Amino acid sequence: MPRIIILVLASLIAGCATAPSPDTASGNPEVILSNVKFNCVRSMFMNSFINQGYTLRNTSDSQIVAGRTTTNSSAFWYRTFYGGPAEERVTILFLPLDTPDTLRVVSTGAYVSDPGTASEKVFDAPSTDEDQIQLTDMKSLIERQCRK
Repeated sequence: MPRIIILVLASLIAGCATAPSPDTASGNPEVILSNVKFNCVRSMFMNSFINQGYTLRNTSDSQIVAGRTTTNSSAFWYRTFYGGPAEERVTILFLPLDTPDTLRVVSTGAYVSDPGTASEKVFDAPSTDEDQIQLTDMKSLIERQCRK
């Protein structure tokens, strides 16, 4: 019996461990895109969000904010005051660099309870190395499609 309790406690503790965040300057997933047209890059991200079921919450020259109702079971903790599911929110920042036609793209994620209301609360969703890998995999496609 004590062995079972130890195994259960060990699995609970392991479940609480977080994955390491990406080893980047911001601590969030990011890539540097070279020789690209800014409007093309921005358009690719907006279309990708729409294709994945996100709603564009805010767009500007420096960022895109997109959200969708979460289907992630771990977001149970972020349920809204009114009992509805939380929103997954992703923000993409576009930061031009000193080199011409070079763009730094940084991604952040959050869970939002009561989205779009005065009682909206934002909870950071920690990024993982897997998020960085996904963004890095997109880099060559974006640079090829948006070549200057």
